[in-house]
Order: sequence, then C-alpha cells, then structure tokens
Amino acid sequence: MLTENRWVELAPVSGWARWSHALLLLGVLVMVGVGLYLTPDPAGHGTHQQLGLPPCTIYYLTGRPCPSCGLTTSVSAILHGQFGLAWRANPMGYGIVAAAVIVALNSLFALLWGRSVRIENTRFTLLLLALLALWLLHGAVRFALHP
Repeated sequence: MLTENRWVELAPVSGWARWSHALLLLGVLVMVGVGLYLTPDPAGHGTHQQLGLPPCTIYYLTGRPCPSCGLTTSVSAILHGQFGLAWRANPMGYGIVAAAVIVALNSLFALLWGRSVRIENTRFTLLLLALLALWLLHGAVRFALHP
C-alpha cells in the first residue's frame, strides 16, 4: 500500500505478482523480437502487413493516417537504428519503446530483487489518460494536415 504522501514507491512483490512481471518482461521481449524481425517500410506505414495483417482500414478508405498508422514501422525502425524513419512514421513510437524499456526494467528488478516501482492508482490513471489524449491529439492533427 502506498503511503499517504508518496505517489511512487518501491514495494515488495508477492509470488503471484512475480509471475505477472515475468509475463510483462516476456511481452516486451516478444515485441523487440518481432520489431527486429520486421523490415521497416520506407513509406512510413504498412510494416505490420509483413505479419499477414490487413492494411489500415481508415487509411484505405480515406487516404489519411489514423492515430496508429506507422506505429509498427516506428518501433521497428527504432530497433533497427533508423531514427529519422521512426520519427516520420509516427513519433509516438518513441513513447512506446520508452514505456517498454521502463516496464522491462521494472519487471526485471521485481524478478531479481522482489521489489518493484508502484505508482498510486489515481495518478497512474491520470498519466494514462494524458498519454491517451496526446496520442489522439497527435492522430487528429496528422489526419487533418495530411495532404
């Protein structure tokens, strides 16, 4: 339980929570593996189609990118060291990679030392809502300004 005045703290991790951290770490490793397996599409979107997924429906119908267009390309490009392509594809990919690194490090810390960083629920929810709003705003601006 978080103390009254602290919104972030190191807290002990129970046996069940350690399994959750192991799954989170595995998820990040799978994301990295898939990102390295894929070849970032120089067009800035469409990399996910290498996995057999269909093209973006919004882009297909409107010719304009949705908020998620280019995220797979961006993450894959970052993992391949193609930072300019990653930024052009979707700058939000940097946030996804940063979040994945933070989750992986926290999960590794929990697995090795039995403690993890915990954020107070209300503030964590507000942080997630702010990130969602930023993502949607970015998507709306891209959609409106795309030629």
